[in-house]
Amino acid sequence: MISVIRSGIDAALKDIDVTSNNIANAKTTGFKKREATFADVYANNDSIKTRGGRLGMGALTAENRILNQQGTFQQTGDVLDLAIEGQGMFTLVDAARPDQSFYTRDGSFTVGVDGMIATADGMQLMSSLGKPITVPLMATGTTNGDRFERLPLTGVAIRSDGTVEAAYGADRVYNVGQVGLATFADANRLTAIGQNLFTENPRSGAGVLGAPIAGGRGKVHSGALEMSNIDMTSELTNLMRAQQAFSGSSRLLQTESEMARKFTQ
Repeated sequence: MISVIRSGIDAALKDIDVTSNNIANAKTTGFKKREATFADVYANNDSIKTRGGRLGMGALTAENRILNQQGTFQQTGDVLDLAIEGQGMFTLVDAARPDQSFYTRDGSFTVGVDGMIATADGMQLMSSLGKPITVPLMATGTTNGDRFERLPLTGVAIRSDGTVEAAYGADRVYNVGQVGLATFADANRLTAIGQNLFTENPRSGAGVLGAPIAGGRGKVHSGALEMSNIDMTSELTNLMRAQQAFSGSSRLLQTESEMARKFTQ
């Protein structure tokens, strides 16, 4: 009996931990709600099978799932702040680990001194072709068709299809790449590794990188960030329910311990 009660306590603690993490990240850009799911455990022996019944032996945590519903947009006005409307995730590569891809919905990007579009931590944003996107800080142009000159970068624009356009001088505009979005067989089963980053696994399927809008991928919105999809009212309700479950299981354990002590006196 004590093992059954302990499984209930463990389940309640796991639920509290997941819900508390959701609440703590309610204002985190691109954060996706986590949900702990639980399964019943039943005894399995010949006597129970013969009677055709099931004897409950407690509960266990089946999975900690990620729920990828769309979050609300917050307008920032910064061209390199990107939000995804629909399916897909940004693909990032760390220069120190070029063979490992990371995925996120946090679209806070900057242009580094090397011209690459990257996160604040230096992780490079991948294009639809799986290459880093570089915005040259200078370009070569011509004047009157025969004189070459160096033109400084004057602006960057990112279209809804992910096209990155760089402007130089007064009137030169060049297409320097296209933001890529990755889709998965089941994005809810990606592995969370912290800092709003995810990695693929056999259950999520491999990320399929491609152009926004194409293949069911979402649109890219420049000048906005996707906020978390946390509903605080729902999370606080879940937290109260989990705390009550923990409290009830604790009282059961105390009662069971007292009964065992009386029987052994």
